[in-house]
Amino acid sequence: MSRFIQQTLLIVVGILFATVGPTSVLHGAPGEEKSDEAAKAAALKVDEQFNDAVKSKDRATLERVLADDLSWVARGDRLNKSQVIADVMSENLHFKALTHDSIQVKIFDNNTAVVTGHSTSILEYKGKPFTAPRLFTSVYMNLNGQWQMVAHQVTDLDEKK
Repeated sequence: MSRFIQQTLLIVVGILFATVGPTSVLHGAPGEEKSDEAAKAAALKVDEQFNDAVKSKDRATLERVLADDLSWVARGDRLNKSQVIADVMSENLHFKALTHDSIQVKIFDNNTAVVTGHSTSILEYKGKPFTAPRLFTSVYMNLNGQWQMVAHQVTDLDEKK
C-alpha cells in the first residue's frame, strides 16, 4: 500500500474517532440496529442524489450534499467543495458511465456513514480518460439534520486484476 493511501486512511480513521469516539464505534447500544438501518438508508439516498447530480450537472444538489469543508482526493488531486463543483460544471470531470457495485455502508454513532464500493465508471478528468476500475470511500455526516459528504477518496486499480 502506498504511503499516500496509508496517510489518507489514517486521516479518515482519525476523523471518525475524533467525531464519534472509539467506544461508540466498538459498542452498540440496544436498539441501535433499527436506527443504524435508517441512517444507512439516508446515507445511500444522499449518495444516489450526489451521483445523479454529477450526471445531470445539478449545481443546487451538489451545493446541498457536499459539506462546506469537503475533502476530495482523486486522480492525483485534492479538492475542496467549490473545486469539485467547478470541475463538474465545467466538464473537467465528465462521467460517460457511472457504475458502482459492491457497496457497503458502515454507520458510526448514528451520524456518520462510511460508504465504500467498487467503480467501473468511465470518465474524463481534465481531458484524460479514466477507464480502469477503482475503489472509493465516501464519508457522510448528518450535519444539522442533513446528510452531507465530508470526504471522498478514490484508489485506481490495476486493469489487469
